[in-house]
Amino acid sequence: MRLARNRIVLAALAVAGATALGRLAAQPAPAVAPAASVVGDAQRGAPLFSDKYNCYACHGFDAQSGERRLVPMNYTQDGFVTFVQNSPLPQMPRFPDVPAQDLADIWAYIRTIQTDAPEINDVPPLRDIRDRQRQALGK
Repeated sequence: MRLARNRIVLAALAVAGATALGRLAAQPAPAVAPAASVVGDAQRGAPLFSDKYNCYACHGFDAQSGERRLVPMNYTQDGFVTFVQNSPLPQMPRFPDVPAQDLADIWAYIRTIQTDAPEINDVPPLRDIRDRQRQALGK
């Protein structure tokens, strides 16, 4: 029962995060030079996430809890690098000095993490909330 309740809470947070991402996407992107094209290495990214940059402190060890869920990763690699280096969100500090290669490696690592939250369609109250929101927005 507790696990089911936790999953529902996580799914509700995912819906809230998706709504916030939609608002963020509607904002103009900051004028930043695109990151140089690099290839992320998930094996190298795991210790960068957990040890060097301590991303887990806000995002949880599984990147699915804390201030903001990172799984599933909705950014492209370049988008993730740009966002982390130049975050417009007050709750996410900017990390302009972190090398693009390190961020690409962290992005690759996050992409390997399997989501543990159920799909919105599998949680009727969340599906109903989403459907009412879409109806209200005329979508």
